Order: sequence, then structure tokens, then C-alpha cells
Amino acid sequence: MYFLERGFEWSKTLITYEETTESALNQKRQPGQEEFNLPEGVRESTSELTYENSSLYKYTDAYIDLRTPNDEKRGIITIFLGWIYGFITYMFFAMAIISAEKIIPGYGHDGKSLTIADYFILTLFPLFWPVVLGVFLKYTLRFVRLESFTARRIIIRFNRITRKVYLLRPKHLGGIRIMDWDKTEVIVDKNMSELDGTGGYVILGWEKGDGMDLHGTPTENIELTFIGKPTRNASELLAFWEYIRRYMEDGPAAAPAPEKLICKFPWPWLSLKAAWGLDTSFLRQRELRVFLLLNLLLLPVILIHATGHWLSLLLCYEPRFPKVIEEAGR
Repeated sequence: MYFLERGFEWSKTLITYEETTESALNQKRQPGQEEFNLPEGVRESTSELTYENSSLYKYTDAYIDLRTPNDEKRGIITIFLGWIYGFITYMFFAMAIISAEKIIPGYGHDGKSLTIADYFILTLFPLFWPVVLGVFLKYTLRFVRLESFTARRIIIRFNRITRKVYLLRPKHLGGIRIMDWDKTEVIVDKNMSELDGTGGYVILGWEKGDGMDLHGTPTENIELTFIGKPTRNASELLAFWEYIRRYMEDGPAAAPAPEKLICKFPWPWLSLKAAWGLDTSFLRQRELRVFLLLNLLLLPVILIHATGHWLSLLLCYEPRFPKVIEEAGR
């Protein structure tokens, strides 16, 4: 789920801010490479339309809370590694029961009394499995935390009263940040067309010192965040950013509340819906029979993914903004 965020945080450990800045300044556009036209700040309009992209958790007159792109892409790691953890745990209890059935009476299958070597083996073999589980957890728990035993979601809050962007992230993904809206750089090509791809998601960036943490310490490196679910085309992408921009610059009247907000409660049917939409997103068949047939063939995979998706949600906690951010701008 958090591959984008984890990858960015990992990349910051490989190169310093100064090295990143120097590399960006020295980078030259190659012959034939198309120019990337960024908007000149948050006040420049990128579209005549607005589109909320079904990406809002909350909408008020003071702020909006938005999702990140990878909410659906979770569950595979949880179901796969969870099965392995469960198998190792099952083997431990199974071996412990078998050993106990022999050690307590003191006789083996052949009716003979157990020797010292038999006691040693029957005691040692069940203890082998917790060691295997410990080693496995040591090297795989970092991957499990990409979608389980962590925050259930990353939330990006845009507060038009304080003119701040609040990033609610787990500590290992950058932590909570309070960024200046006016210094936001939106990384989208304002001149992109439908020929330039299939949309994507909005990326926002800030330079060093353009924000701070909860203690007021200025940021010491570049900050990036990824906004909204993936859009289907360039028009939707630009209109989605325009929705956020108009809300912050012009107010709620310019970016009305959506008809439906995203539900945060982990209902199992929402996981099924997320898995179904992800695993069949490539299907664009007009023939209904073909569509139904392919979906039925994929149904076992979709159900497994949905189960893992739901379990990963249950194994996570619902993140909440600190009180100082909740009361900001009131």
C-alpha cells in the first residue's frame, strides 16, 4: 500500500538535500525530450472544470481531508505472509501436542520407554518452530508494515483558513508535517492532453524549510505527497487539482462538497469492492457475457485479495490528527 511513500522516504536516505538540489540544477533537457510545464504556483488555474475524483474523506467550510492513491492496493502481502505465519504457528502447536503425548506417558509408538535422546528430540523439535517464526518475522515484518500494524490510511488535509497542508503519516513514512500552501509546488504538466497518458495522481512537493513538524522544527529536506485515487485521463487529473486549488483559493462555493464522502469504517463489502475494482480495472469489454465470464474466472483471486484487504484494515489503527491541528483555524 505505502510503496510510493516508503520509496520516497528511502530515497532521502541515499542522497542529501544539497546533492538533490545540485543534481536538479545541473540536469539538462535531452534533445527531443518534451518540456514539462509546471503551474506557476497554486494561484494558476489548470482547468476550466473541477472534479473531486471520489477522493474526499471529509468536507467542511474550513478544510477538506483527502485520500492517497494506493488505498485499494493492500492485502496481498497480509494474506500471503499471514498464511506463512499461521502455518508456522500451527506446526508449533501440532509438534508440541505430539511431543506431549509421548513425553507424559514416557513411551514411544513401539511401546518402549523413551531414552534421553528421545526426550531431547521431542523437546527440541517443537521449539524449532518459534525460532523459525522469529527469524521470519525479523526479515519480513518491514514488508507487513506496508499495509498492516500501521496507520490504516494517510490523510492529507487542506485548511483554507490557516492556508496549510497537513500530512498525517506514520513516523516511518515521514511523520506528521505542516506545510505552507502558498509554497506548494504541484507536479503535473498543465499542458498535458489525453495523448500524454491515462492520467495518474496529483503529486505535491515542498522545498526544504517550507514546512515544519508538530514541534515547530522546519523541514530539513524535500517533502512529497501523493493525492487522490488514480485518475483515468489528463482532463480528470487537471480538473481534480483544480478542485483542490479553487477550494483553497476561492472557497467552498467554487468547489462544492461531493455527493458522497469516502467511508472510513472497514466494512467487508468495501474491501470486496476495492479488490474487484483493482483486479478487473483492465477489463474494457463491451460484451456483457465476456465481462461476466472473465470476472467469474477471476472471482477466486478477487475473493482472496478482498480477504487480505479486509484483514489488513482490521490489523491497522485509524489515524487521527493531533488536537492542535484539529483546532487550527477555528
